[in-house]
Amino acid sequence: MDVTAVDRSAVSGDTLLHHAAPASKLAATGLLLGAVMAVNDPLVAAGVALSLTGAGAAVGLPLRKMLPLALYPALFALIFAFAAAPGPVTGAVVVLKAVTAALAVVTLMFSTPYPQVFAPIQRVTPQVVGDALLMTYRSLFILAEKFADLTRAVRLRAGLSARQPVRSAQATIRALGGLLLYSLDLSQREYDILYLRGYEGGLRVTTRRSVDHKADTAAVLYAALILAVVLAFRMTPALSGYSWLVTVAGAVDLLTGLSIGRRR
Repeated sequence: MDVTAVDRSAVSGDTLLHHAAPASKLAATGLLLGAVMAVNDPLVAAGVALSLTGAGAAVGLPLRKMLPLALYPALFALIFAFAAAPGPVTGAVVVLKAVTAALAVVTLMFSTPYPQVFAPIQRVTPQVVGDALLMTYRSLFILAEKFADLTRAVRLRAGLSARQPVRSAQATIRALGGLLLYSLDLSQREYDILYLRGYEGGLRVTTRRSVDHKADTAAVLYAALILAVVLAFRMTPALSGYSWLVTVAGAVDLLTGLSIGRRR
């Protein structure tokens, strides 16, 4: 996962979602995850995933970097569905749920800086938990840069190329081993620094305010509409024969979003 790409989009992006307050985006993400948990029809789940993708395209989020991250859980969901799902329909629902939930979270991470995501969490968790999350965030970038340097150095010194997959894999494993040792040393140094400076818990983050209240309203209303549609099809058996309409609506949202995104 390219952590730097996620952070670059979250910090430097200038989309409608970036203008919304983190609390509103967290509320919208919670509603979307509620919809994912409630959906029990593969056509409805597919429609939600398509609609969410179209919404991301419409506001200008980098879908090429987002979609691969959202599809990672599909691999594990496929394994679970193959092993435990009683039928293909249930298996399809499991996979689509995993992808849609991941897409909702990825959308949040690409539009909200990491510290702002965890700022509300700090208010309800012990100080050491919130501080650990922030320090982990900082360390990820240091380790990502270190790993890139290690793999580059190993490949240059060993003269590796794409035609030598075995040797390349061995070099990558050696780089990971060196990164593990470096991470242990980094954690110890960070602990020593905080101890010497008299750390007693208090790495607080000030929550950002909304730049455009319309963005807050749009995000929450969109997520609430998705949840309402899912609950309607879940609680009304008579609508089960029309679930394909949700897929069609999602496809329309996707095409519309892509069209709007290209005009930006």
